Amino acid sequence: MFFLSWRQLLARKRQTTLILLGISFGTLLYVTISGIQLGMRSYISERLLNNTAHVLISGAERMIDPDEVTHALYKEKTVRWELAPYGKRENSRLQNYASWQERLRQDPEVLDFAPRLSTQAILSNGSFTESVNLIGTVPDRQIKITTIESYIREGSFRALNGGVASIVIGSGVAKDLGARIGTYINVSSGNSNTKPFKVVGISHFGNENIDKAMAFAELSHVQSLTKSPGRVTEIAVALFDIEKSAEKAAEWKLVGTEKVQDWQEANKNFMEMIRVQDYTRYFITFSILIVAAFGIYNVLSIMINQKKKEIAILRAIGYGPEKILELVLYQGLLLGVAGGVLGLFMGYLLCRLIGSIDLGIELGSSRSLLVSYDPEIYLVAFFAANTASIIASLLPARAASRMTPMDIIRSE
Repeated sequence: MFFLSWRQLLARKRQTTLILLGISFGTLLYVTISGIQLGMRSYISERLLNNTAHVLISGAERMIDPDEVTHALYKEKTVRWELAPYGKRENSRLQNYASWQERLRQDPEVLDFAPRLSTQAILSNGSFTESVNLIGTVPDRQIKITTIESYIREGSFRALNGGVASIVIGSGVAKDLGARIGTYINVSSGNSNTKPFKVVGISHFGNENIDKAMAFAELSHVQSLTKSPGRVTEIAVALFDIEKSAEKAAEWKLVGTEKVQDWQEANKNFMEMIRVQDYTRYFITFSILIVAAFGIYNVLSIMINQKKKEIAILRAIGYGPEKILELVLYQGLLLGVAGGVLGLFMGYLLCRLIGSIDLGIELGSSRSLLVSYDPEIYLVAFFAANTASIIASLLPARAASRMTPMDIIRSE
């Protein structure tokens, strides 16, 4: 039956070729779109996760509640505010850092954690100034939970461990300030406290918004600069298994009043963008394969009508309904396999071509569009092509299997 199916497909070369191209085109589009989307997603995720904690524990912001103020000052009296008090009650900070430290040390699923103090600071070198987000951290621990050291273009992140107040600045900040390794720059936290810091490292993330707005220093020096000894605003936690981030965040939320976020919750907009991309990719591919499936259905239906006499002869010489069903299904399967393989090959070549184009922009270590060649993409594409082909050939196959020689002679 396989050989006969093949012969019948070859007998109608033009229609068979068009259907093959339809299936191939659908498979090609899925492979190409998925490769580009997943390639860029991997790049963004790598940049995001390399410098984002798996779980971030931060002090909850306590806002002023007018009702609480009214009750505290005026007890049960009725007060109408001309301008109600508003704003933060105090700067955010972890109220019980010691207990969190002990809890994280004893948790077997925690790889390591780094206490941090984030503050806005003004860096100045001569007459040039830059406003940055200054992060005070413990260098050895920060290196363990992120890949920050791989983004250091000059100097070393570990040099922050020295006794001298030191700082690592972004490449954009260094360029604007005219600072180099060894340069002393003045750092102010906005409370009239200015302190000289030695530049011991220059980082480059490839993102201008980060390279011109971020700096790192040793935690105790930032605490001294902000006149807040012992203050910690957040704890960055790295787990052995990143897939457990949401689970651990949910568990730790029950412990205290601190704000606990896993990396997906902290980057909600990015995750929503990923979901939209997935929906778009699946919709496009599904639409194309539906069109290809209708083409297969039409070709097989026409072929059955044109080959009624041959079907009648096969039934007359002893071929049962199941053999006729098998004959038509083989044709659908052949179209699916051939179209799928051709589409995978064409999609791979197109991805290679797209991946070789110089975009003129820096994407990590490459200047070309990043494309994923994950085997799962090709397996899903091949499975979808064959599924669409088999489903489309099922109805014509059942119709052909129900034909009897007598019915065919009467219809003629």
